Formats: sequence, C-alpha cells, structure tokens
Amino acid sequence: MQSLAMTKKTQLLQFPGLPGPVRLDDAYPVGKGLRAVLNGWSPSDLTGAKGAPVSAVSHEAGGYRVDSPYLDEPLERLPLASAVCGVLADMSEAFFEGRRGAATLHCGAFETGGRLIALTGHAHAGKSTLMARLSAEPDLVIYCDDILPLGEDGSGIALGAAPRLRLPLPKAASAAFCDHVARHAGPSDDEYCYVCAPNIAAHGRSAPLSVLIVLDRRQEGQAALHQLGRHEAIHHLLTQNMTDFASAEDGFEKANALAANLLTLRLVYSDLEDAAALLRRAFVGHARINPAVSIGKPLPPLEPEGEAAPPADPDTSFKRAPNTALRAHGEAAFLWRKRGQTLFQLNAVGAAIWALLEIPGSAHDLVLVLAEAFPDVNYDQLTRDCCALLGELHADGLIRPA
Repeated sequence: MQSLAMTKKTQLLQFPGLPGPVRLDDAYPVGKGLRAVLNGWSPSDLTGAKGAPVSAVSHEAGGYRVDSPYLDEPLERLPLASAVCGVLADMSEAFFEGRRGAATLHCGAFETGGRLIALTGHAHAGKSTLMARLSAEPDLVIYCDDILPLGEDGSGIALGAAPRLRLPLPKAASAAFCDHVARHAGPSDDEYCYVCAPNIAAHGRSAPLSVLIVLDRRQEGQAALHQLGRHEAIHHLLTQNMTDFASAEDGFEKANALAANLLTLRLVYSDLEDAAALLRRAFVGHARINPAVSIGKPLPPLEPEGEAAPPADPDTSFKRAPNTALRAHGEAAFLWRKRGQTLFQLNAVGAAIWALLEIPGSAHDLVLVLAEAFPDVNYDQLTRDCCALLGELHADGLIRPA
C-alpha cells in the first residue's frame, strides 16, 4: 500500500517577480482558481521553481490549509475562494518585499482616460462592491479592489487580480449587475465570489494616480461629490497606507506630497447604480473631472462606522479565537481571521499584546509585562489602552474569554 506522502500530488507554481514558488499539495482547484482571477501574472515555470515557498496550500478535511511565512499560524479549513484570497495575500506581500520603500494604498482603483481614480474609506464603505459594479463598465480598466502599489512617480501599478465580492449581493442590486456577476463568476464560496471580468488590468500595467475619492455610504440620499480638504486627504492617505515609513515625519511628508498632486473628493451615496453613474459622468473622458458635474462644499470629517466597543474588564482573562493570525507587513502588523480579511492594524503595543495572548491573560496580567517593555508609557495609560484594545478584539470575535 502506498503511503500518503507517495500519493500526494505537489505543484510548484513560480510567478514572475516572486522570490519563491506557490506550493500546492493536493490543492489543484486553488491553482486553477489563481489562474482564473489573475490577468497577466501566470506561472512561468512549473518544474524549475526554487526558493522557499511564498505560500503553501494543502487540502484537508473541510477545506484547505494555508501556511504563510507572513502569518504567525496557519489558516485552516478554508473554502476555495478564501484559500485563493490567502494565497493572493501572500503573493502580494512577496511582491512588496521586492519594492521596499514604495507606497501601497488600501483602496480600489480604476483607469479611464489614461489616469487612475482611487476609491478608499473606512471599513464597510462598500469599496469592493462598488469596484465589482464598475467592472461591468467595459470602457473602465479595473486595477484593484483592495491594494494598489505606487511607483516612485506616483503611478499606480496593477497586480492583475479580479475584485472579490462579498455575498450575498445587496438586495437593491440591479438585475444587470446580478447578471454581470453570474456571467463572470470565478472562484466562490458561501461568503465571497471573484468577479473575473474582461476589463481587469494586466499585472504590471500602470497609470498616473489623479483622483482620490473617500467613500461615504449612507442609508439614503442621492449620490454627490464634495470637496475634501487637504488635511483630511492626508489623514486617509496615512490611515489607508501599508507602507513602512522611516518615521512619522517621513510618512506625513510623503502623504502631503502625494495629496498635493491629487484631486481629492468625497463621494456620498446610498445606491450602487447611482454612485456608478455619477463616477462615469464625472471621470470618463480625458479631463481630470467633467466641469459640468457639480462639487459640493466640504462636509464634517468622516467617523468610522459604528460606536467604539466598550473596554474590557481588566480582570477578565482572554484567549485568541481560533483561525485568527497576525500578518506581518514590514514593520506593520495586521490581524487576519479565517476568511482572509484584514481587521486590525496593530501598533507596537497592540502587537505585543497579541503576542502575549498566546497564553490566556487579563489586562492586569498583560500590563505587568508591557510596563517593562514600554517603560516610557504611563502605567495607567497602558492599562486603559490595553482594556480598549481587548474590548475591540472581543467585539469583533478575534479573542474570547478564557
């Protein structure tokens, strides 16, 4: 009888520009899914791949396991679309590693008239859904729905990945949009579906970034564009970046320089079709913006959706929730959960708290250790910060009472 090791089928997929291959063990559907969602970023050599894997996927009971050099523990029992997402995240990280110092924005972006319009904003602003809807516009070129690397000249660079749409579709989604998703559906599971439309920009395509739009989704009201002040634009460029800045001053200077060359706006909307139609009217063509489209006055600064979670009781012990992992990006750290979404960007204290939670503990327990590692932070402030973070992590299901 052959051993499992002898019967296991392994594929090594070497993608151009990456230091190592993607390893697939009995995970052919994941490789097929990667080919479906990527445009212009195909494996160049399936037999001579060298170096440590940038991502490793294996089939297991209940789904797939993704072992990543960028996560502190594997993601397990993933459905297909989430496994593809995890591998794409690893490939993106490996791509960024070869471009240290280059800026990377958390945004969606589309090209029209030879320039890029970027859409960003707080979580749940509808960025991915709107980018998937814009992929139904054949004259627009879709660069990304999540991550946009920038060149030194401020040009955006496409990774070549199709947008990933959260399911189910909004109840108000038009019949035409539903049909578009059905016709171009790629890898999918019960939560996500990749929309592999023909107008996805090929890997490596670039265009100058011209417009930055902050999304402001509301319950009702007609879509409208408003001015966005430089200070608020800089705030979003900093909070939505995935860049390793040398210092806070360096980050501000780079964000300020980038904002100086951009038209910065805020899109208030409630209806998906209304928002897409307004973006077409405003930006399709070679002018930076259609002068016939009215731009409203600045609005009060956006606040993150929802109220802040209550701080944790300092005496309650917590432990990490299953299938939650820490993804490193240079000096930055992001918490990921099983389905492959970035939920939190952690500062140094937050990353230390997460590391300490390998063993269950309360805020009081954690602060006793943190006080030695961060002697310059006031003890009471450290306790308040720790309780606040534990409260947020608990509210989002990333930790649970021990």
